[in-house]
Amino acid sequence: MDATKLRIATAKTRREAAEPIDQGDLRAILSNLSHELRRPLISLKAGFDLLLRGPSSSISKDERGHLTTMVSLCDDLLRLTRGYLDYAAIVQGARPVLEGSFTLGAIVAEIDRQFAPVAQERGIVWRTRIDHPGLPVVTDVMRIEQILGNLVSNALKYTPAGGEVRVHADADAESWSLVVEDDGPGIPAEFLDKIFEPFYRLPRDEHSGVEGSGLGLAICRELASQLRGRITIHSTPGQGTSIVVSFPRTGTAPGFAESTSSPPPPDSLPSKSRRG
Repeated sequence: MDATKLRIATAKTRREAAEPIDQGDLRAILSNLSHELRRPLISLKAGFDLLLRGPSSSISKDERGHLTTMVSLCDDLLRLTRGYLDYAAIVQGARPVLEGSFTLGAIVAEIDRQFAPVAQERGIVWRTRIDHPGLPVVTDVMRIEQILGNLVSNALKYTPAGGEVRVHADADAESWSLVVEDDGPGIPAEFLDKIFEPFYRLPRDEHSGVEGSGLGLAICRELASQLRGRITIHSTPGQGTSIVVSFPRTGTAPGFAESTSSPPPPDSLPSKSRRG
């Protein structure tokens, strides 16, 4: 029995015995399975693509429809494996924290650049507010943008056309924070403690057709923890959700009270993550 099968068997035994799965085992399982799945999935997708590029007379219309569906399913599975690999790498601390000095205005401007067109396309009102745009903060901007991007993606996913998604950046003498609010369906109180658990999805989402791996919020919580931050959530069913990510100002550049400089343009931030 190879290492992956051994870990799976061990995890299954623990589950049957109602014992919690060791997080180290879970990360190893996710990482190994994702690597093992990627190669056959890529090969399958390449084969389906090759058939689709063949002469139109070589396959029937129904066969072409099935092949197109198979390509789409391969893409979905590859996105899932990438998500699992990302989660395993994040919780293992594979990427060191790389801090730099950025303004709140620049951070929000990059998110605005990425998601304002998506909101407009979906008929959702998009609003951003920055109380101190020139305030410099020292942080790992790649992690910050991944956190904020995941939260905004969720908000846009659940907000109906005609609703609003709002992003707000604020700071005081001790901390700075990013807030994402939406007009979506909200989350019942009994589920608020569970939604940050890996792979957890609300019962309503299981049969709703809403896509997701249940890892987005778990990743946000882990990334925030690595930056000494914390996430809090407030939600009312039928009225929407507000998620606040707060970070200590300890170690940030001075000048909060006096800062009046304009934020640098969005391209002053490193262009990196694109979420699937």
